Amino acid sequence: MRTHAVMLRLALRDRDAFEVLGQFVRLMVAAPGSAAGQYPTGNTGRTRVGLTTPVPIPDDLAALLRDAGVVPGA
Repeated sequence: MRTHAVMLRLALRDRDAFEVLGQFVRLMVAAPGSAAGQYPTGNTGRTRVGLTTPVPIPDDLAALLRDAGVVPGA
């Protein structure tokens, strides 16, 4: 939720109407989706990437996440 709120603020600052609308939608579905564990792995959260579209995590970032105890894709 916090990330989408920041992204909404940036979209408003940039006057990007498409991104503003997309972030409003994401704010509505982010809390219940996260609570249910239903979110696409690697998705950046930007409006230009579909709500349910998984995005491959680059190997170097995946290694950092594993080292931090966060397992990508789990």
